[in-house]
Amino acid sequence: MKNISVWASGNGSNAENLMQYFSSHSEIRIDHILCNNAEAGVIERARRLGVDCFVYSRKDFREGDVVLNKLLKRKTDYIVLSGFLQMVPAEIIKRFPEAIINIHPALLPDFGGKGMFGHYVHEAVIAAGKTQSGITIHLVDEIYDHGKILMQQFCPVFENDTPDMLAARVHELEYKWFPIAVEQYLKVVRS
Repeated sequence: MKNISVWASGNGSNAENLMQYFSSHSEIRIDHILCNNAEAGVIERARRLGVDCFVYSRKDFREGDVVLNKLLKRKTDYIVLSGFLQMVPAEIIKRFPEAIINIHPALLPDFGGKGMFGHYVHEAVIAAGKTQSGITIHLVDEIYDHGKILMQQFCPVFENDTPDMLAARVHELEYKWFPIAVEQYLKVVRS
């Protein structure tokens, strides 16, 4: 059984989707949620689904040892970032090489990097006049939104789109494809 630590900072709808998708999986399980925001909606979602959730300060995440010790204690195999809005410490990246997966609400390498999250991404895509957007699921390295791409899925950007309208289409892609991409990657790595 592969143990996943899901990291989230906000509402947690993608994290909930992952928890539900893997709830009865024979080879992969969401062992726990790690959160850096004591007010995040993901905490209640995890509680409701019976998944352990641990809240740490931004400092704990930034410095890494406290969080790393929790990951090792929980026998974590993989980390999945699901709306986690902080850089993963280099020490954790080194301890989990090619084992940290992130989802980004745009087509990388465009519209990535520090500050490119949530509505900011969709505003930038629309302002650039793009006719296509989507999601990118990728491995995490020491640079924001930079690691090896595992999967991209696409949706149109319409002329009259608002950031909220585009976000709704991107969210549909996230809910459908994020769990599948995680599952496919873990099965490929395992074999």
